[in-house]
Amino acid sequence: MNAMTQGQSITALTMALVGATLAAADAPVVMTTFTHMEGSFQYPSLAAFQAHASKLRAAMSLFEEYGARMTIETEKSFANACSTYGDNVLAEAVARGHGVGTHCDFGMNSAPTTPELYALNFLANRAPVDALVGPTNNRHCSGGMGESDWIQAASIAGFAFRSEAVALGYLSMPMEVRPPGWTNQYIRTVVSHEPCPLDLADRLKPRRLANALNWDADPGAAHVLIGGGLGRIDIFEESANGSPVGQNPPFTQQDVDLFFAAVDEALLVRDQTHFAKVLVHFAIGALDAADEFRIRQVLGGLRTSYVIPGMMVWGTQGQAYDAFVQWESGEPSDLDGNGLVDGADLAGLLARWGYGTGIGDINFDGVVDGADLGQMLADWSP
Repeated sequence: MNAMTQGQSITALTMALVGATLAAADAPVVMTTFTHMEGSFQYPSLAAFQAHASKLRAAMSLFEEYGARMTIETEKSFANACSTYGDNVLAEAVARGHGVGTHCDFGMNSAPTTPELYALNFLANRAPVDALVGPTNNRHCSGGMGESDWIQAASIAGFAFRSEAVALGYLSMPMEVRPPGWTNQYIRTVVSHEPCPLDLADRLKPRRLANALNWDADPGAAHVLIGGGLGRIDIFEESANGSPVGQNPPFTQQDVDLFFAAVDEALLVRDQTHFAKVLVHFAIGALDAADEFRIRQVLGGLRTSYVIPGMMVWGTQGQAYDAFVQWESGEPSDLDGNGLVDGADLAGLLARWGYGTGIGDINFDGVVDGADLGQMLADWSP
């Protein structure tokens, strides 16, 4: 059970049910976060840039204390500021074991166009991030959903997956697959950032998508939606109450308690036979020094009550994607996917020794270690 200072949220009976469900489960659960460096953020001075860069560095240090991993997804403004002021905090994040991706603040009001033309928007946002961390460390995006096919466009732009989806994704879908009354205007003005798919159990499941016409999985498609969004960490209270969200909402104890309630619900409703990813948005506004106590409540509660008991593992968005692809293959020991478990896979595992979840973490326990080596040897091809 979580102590109240860690966001107690469910009864002993419910926790027992969660434990029983997970004990029977074969598929892993990966806990992730992202922090969006929005396109509206402006950096006219070094001091303005450092105000955000210092928050990110302090947050990385806090996450590291608890064995957790951040993912920073950035629009052009912050990426360009890293270059302008000669402080590549994004490359530092990668070096420290955190993740980096591209955020895309466009699409909601964009006129529909072809995937090829729409992809130019994704490429423009991707380029400055690639310049800072390299394309192999910038494999995913968020945002960019609108009337144009945001799946095909992101795939054309070279993104392997997207880390979230919200109600704006319905703008590209025909009315017959939308909830009743979800016109374009209603989506844009009322429910724009509601996590999707709307059904939580379905939302936790990564799936391959060939296009943005519906949420149904397209086996064999190149692009992956790996969402699992629960919400934004500092507005769980406002969301529950239907209250307006101000520019700088307070990060409260109620936010923490409701977050843990959402995690518990996710673990209860998930399909135990299917890989699951859980996501919470740590907005930059929730990373103030004044919020350190609440951040520690969240990270400490996750570590003590979920990660250590084996209910989930931490990962960046990229690690969660790699773990899903590995799980999806049906043979996690075949790291290179050539149909054999052989010396090449052994070399790959040893190269990732001590890494977190993802490629090489064959048993999905959050670390590449001797247990994975033992499993690989047991799976060795004759």
